[in-house]
Amino acid sequence: MFIKRFMHLLFVSSMLLASAGVLAQDATTYTADEIKEASGVEQCSQLAELPKEFSEDWKLAFINPNKAQSFWGQVSVGMNAAAEFYGVEFVEMDSAGGPDVELFETLLLNQPDVVGTHNAVDYEAVAARALDENIPYIGFDNGQTEYSPYVYGIPNGIAGEAGAELLIEGVQARLDTDWKDRELFFLEFTHNGIPACVDRTGAAATAFKEHFELDDEHIIQLDLATGATEIEMMLSTLTAHPDAVFAMIPCWDGLGIAPYNAAVEAGREADIMLVTLGGDKPPADLLLTKPQGYYGYIEFQPYCEGWGWIESALAIAEGVRFAPYQARRAVTQADIEQRYAELYGAPSS
Repeated sequence: MFIKRFMHLLFVSSMLLASAGVLAQDATTYTADEIKEASGVEQCSQLAELPKEFSEDWKLAFINPNKAQSFWGQVSVGMNAAAEFYGVEFVEMDSAGGPDVELFETLLLNQPDVVGTHNAVDYEAVAARALDENIPYIGFDNGQTEYSPYVYGIPNGIAGEAGAELLIEGVQARLDTDWKDRELFFLEFTHNGIPACVDRTGAAATAFKEHFELDDEHIIQLDLATGATEIEMMLSTLTAHPDAVFAMIPCWDGLGIAPYNAAVEAGREADIMLVTLGGDKPPADLLLTKPQGYYGYIEFQPYCEGWGWIESALAIAEGVRFAPYQARRAVTQADIEQRYAELYGAPSS
């Protein structure tokens, strides 16, 4: 089901891009094959027709929210690899979980031509500051801001729906076997202070609810913005429904894996079906063990998302149109060994 829908979306997107002439190639521009070769095993899709000789020596700058975190670490690797491939200067700073506004003032000393950040707390303030300096701002997984016309990142609604479709496959198999006649709840692990989360998990909840014809009482939103931890919310939900089963989609991988592990420790592993969104190495490590109830993930390919940000920023600098980034893969227990070997090599025994 997911693959069929995904191929349809790709077909529609490709037709739109072809009709717009966005990625038409000639000898003076990089080709899609060159991008795939340069990005190695990740096989990143080309987002912009960039010239092999830029009109100026562009300087790009980005504040990474936390390079120590696996996902953002891979984003950084992808950004730096793309900057090296295109031969442009790239200034990267690491806010390490803190705010970006003050750090952005230091970043401005480098006189960048295009800038970007991710932090959902203060990206609007950073974008406004960039506008003051007449520097194009392109955020990362933030969505729209009134201070910049540019949007980059995962299409959150589509990603949530794709996650729901993958989860539906896993849940349906359980409903036909050990979950037959059990009361089913959908757990939406989200953060209402982060617009991208609201879009992702909201779309997932809607798609899941409609497919299984659940009423509102069987859709439970567990919101980190309330101050409770994901583990606390998971355990209280399990206690409140001792005979129920639960399908789960979080805004990001860790927001689902932590409560999943809590359910395992509580002896409720058989009552959980989880699909996550993101798919960097930690969830791949877990999925490789094929634990009961972790069906799979939608892989955002953080390396390629980082590479694509560099392409998009350069397109803005050059005045070239760029295509939206797309999450391209669904990984389940059935194909995790192959995907893991492609990205990380043979797993250690």
